[in-house]
Amino acid sequence: MGGLGLWGLWLFLLLVVVVSILLAVGSIWLANRTFSDSAGREDNSALSPFLTCVGLVFGALLGFTVVVAWEQFSSAETHVANEASTLTTMYRQTVAMPAPEQTQLRELLLKYTKAAEGPEWAQQESGGGTSESARAAITEMYRVLGSQPPSDASSAANGEFFGQLTVLTSERNTRVLDAKPRIPWLLWSGLLFGAIVFIALMGSMRLNSRRRHVLLASAVAVLLGLLLYIVFCLDHPFGSQLGVTSAPFEHSLQVFDAVDRGT
Repeated sequence: MGGLGLWGLWLFLLLVVVVSILLAVGSIWLANRTFSDSAGREDNSALSPFLTCVGLVFGALLGFTVVVAWEQFSSAETHVANEASTLTTMYRQTVAMPAPEQTQLRELLLKYTKAAEGPEWAQQESGGGTSESARAAITEMYRVLGSQPPSDASSAANGEFFGQLTVLTSERNTRVLDAKPRIPWLLWSGLLFGAIVFIALMGSMRLNSRRRHVLLASAVAVLLGLLLYIVFCLDHPFGSQLGVTSAPFEHSLQVFDAVDRGT
C-alpha cells in the first residue's frame, strides 16, 4: 500500500488519530481565544444550520467515496483471484500436449507465476510496476504456440490454451492498473478541506462543559480521520496483510506441484 508496509500503515493510523485530536482541540482553543463565551453561546443557534449543512454535504461526499473505494478494492481482489485461477487452468491444460511443448509451457507458467508472486508483487506494493520476467514469459508462450504445426494432434488443446493465454494477458494488465490509486488529488483536497471546516465549526460551538466539548469534538474528528484513512487504504489495495495479498498465486504454485505429481 503505497510502499508503507504493515508497520508503516499502523504508524500512519496513529498519526491520523493524533492529528485529528490536535485539530479538534486546536479549533476549540482558537475559538475561545477569538470569541467571548457569551458571544459564542449566542451564536450557537446561528452556527447550527451551517454545521448541519456542512455535515450533510461532507457526509454524502465521504460516503460516496468510501463506497467507490470499496468497490475498486473488491474488484482488485477479484482480478487477482481470477488471474491465479486462469494460471491453474492453463497448467492443467498442458497435460493434453506432447512432451516437448508441455515442458516448455509449464516452465514458462512457473516462471510467470513466481515473478507475479515475487518481484512484480513487490513493485505493486510500492505503487505499481511490472516484471520483465513475467512479461517475457507471456511473450514466449505466444511464440511457443505459434511455432506449432497446424496439423498437430494437440491443435485443439493448443487452441484452448491460446484462449486462456489471451485471458491471462488481459487480467494481468487489469491487475497492473489496479495498483495505481484511482481517487484524484482534487477529490482528496475536497475531502480534507471538508473535514477541516466541519471540525472548525464544531470547535466554534459552545457547551456548558469544556471537557465534554473537547471529548465530543475529538471523537468526531477521530471518526472523520479514520474514515479518510480507510479510503486511503482501499485506494492502495496491494501490499501488507491489510490489503490484497499474493496468496492466490501461492496457491497456484501448490496446484502446479500437484499436477506435476499427477494429481
